[in-house]
Amino acid sequence: MSQQVISYADLSIINSALRSIKSDMSGVHSELGTLNFKQDHLESELVKLADSFADFVEADIKHKALQLAETRQGNLKQDLQIKFGYYAEVRRMATGILQGVDTGIISDDTLKFTTEEVMIKAPGYWLAPALVSLAAWVRNDKNTNEKALNEALKRDDYKTTLFFMMVMRRLARNDASLKWLERYFMHQNPHNLDREFIIILEAVTTGVFPPAARQLMMSNVKNWLDQLTQGDTFINEQKSQWVKFFEALGPLSDGKYPLLEKFALNWNQLENSLKEAKTHDVLDAHFKSIISSSADFSKGVKVQLDEILSLLVTNFDDEELPLQEQVRFNQLIIQMDGDKAAAQAVMDAEKHIFDEQVDFLQLLTNASFNPELSGATKVTQALAVSISQPWIVEAHNTFTAQSRNKIPQYVELSIDDFKTSTKDGSEEIELLKQQEDFYRDVLETQLASLSFPYAGVIIGILIALLAFWAFSIQPIVGIIGIGIGGVIVWNSINNHKKAKKKITENIEERKTKAKEVLRGCFAETVDYRKEHTTQDNKAEEVSHLLYSITPEDFSSVSKETVRNII
Repeated sequence: MSQQVISYADLSIINSALRSIKSDMSGVHSELGTLNFKQDHLESELVKLADSFADFVEADIKHKALQLAETRQGNLKQDLQIKFGYYAEVRRMATGILQGVDTGIISDDTLKFTTEEVMIKAPGYWLAPALVSLAAWVRNDKNTNEKALNEALKRDDYKTTLFFMMVMRRLARNDASLKWLERYFMHQNPHNLDREFIIILEAVTTGVFPPAARQLMMSNVKNWLDQLTQGDTFINEQKSQWVKFFEALGPLSDGKYPLLEKFALNWNQLENSLKEAKTHDVLDAHFKSIISSSADFSKGVKVQLDEILSLLVTNFDDEELPLQEQVRFNQLIIQMDGDKAAAQAVMDAEKHIFDEQVDFLQLLTNASFNPELSGATKVTQALAVSISQPWIVEAHNTFTAQSRNKIPQYVELSIDDFKTSTKDGSEEIELLKQQEDFYRDVLETQLASLSFPYAGVIIGILIALLAFWAFSIQPIVGIIGIGIGGVIVWNSINNHKKAKKKITENIEERKTKAKEVLRGCFAETVDYRKEHTTQDNKAEEVSHLLYSITPEDFSSVSKETVRNII
């Protein structure tokens, strides 16, 4: 009988131990749940940290790109000065010689010595023999004049031809000027024009040529326009370039919406959409600046001819173009505060400006984009824009339609793992309630994952019971044991309460901050939509402005003559 009692007692102890192990396993599972939740939260924080680091890296890349561009800009200009610096001196001599002849204060010997020295110091440059020829013509040295002229034509036929066309017109040799002009047009192909043809547009704009020469220019321009606009190929190419030009003109971000920039998942789309909407305001100012340009007709014919002549001789020669292209790219990087992508977008739009040969429509586009790089004046830019007006209007309509199709319908937000979306910020009450529910669920999940300290409580109770049993044998040991057991139970329960309180306070703090951020995002969304709508509505103003542009407004030639071009 006693053996059986011992057996039952042993089994009772084993069962108790198994129940304790089961309880401990439940606690382990709860702790694992807590660890999983903390891991998810840690991953979320790491994603935010990675985003912040990416922003820092991007800002650092822009800063370094800006510094590098400034250094390269200086080096490139130095290279230009070393390789082609003497060209600038030669170029200044062209109008200097003509003005010296006007005043009659430069001797023939000085002209001869100066121009022949240029011939030695600028080998291969077309303008050097052209100046020698001009100086020989002034002093009536026919033999030298013909030799130098042939050499200039050999080096650059078209520029030499235009140069003497302008010189003869300036010297009032209108018949000779017309012959040079006829010679020039005889060799021109509207599909492959050299960059210096822009001088013909300058002549059309200023009206400094006599009727016969002007009519020759007009008729050729009209024929080329008719030829190139018969099909869609060339016009579509120009429309495509204008669309790229519009896209590249968008202003840089002004940091007006910091919360959306930080918490909107689709901020890049929102930013690009607003940038394209703001482009209309930039375009409005851009085209108003162009059409407000006008020629100063109070200037004498010689002054205007000297200005056009300076444009011809100072326009970049073909061998300078690669360096000038690099200078322009680094200049754009500096203007864009180190944003190489934005600089590249402008370069892509302007890339044909640096082509040695282009078709006539491309020539107009180049002059419209950047007259300084194209070798034209603002007045000629206005004339080029007016001639290109039909496809500029179509390009603007295409750009507007494309940008409106890309407007994000919703602002996608992620705030402390709470993901939601708003269309215009009007759903504030509903989304704040959803956020409240989200944090209530988070609190319940974290509290549920916090296991009750059964093991500690049971151990404390067992110690107390053993101490109570030992009290009859050793009272002091029993009292100490009961105290220890009580302390263990109290600490276990108290720590559990503290953990629950800490979780509750943490979730409450997160909820308060997230609610402020969400409300701030709503306010910025409202402002964003208002600004976007306001800026987008300016598309109609730009369209009206473009439709109002007519070529006759930008030429000194009679309206009837310019209408004949179009």
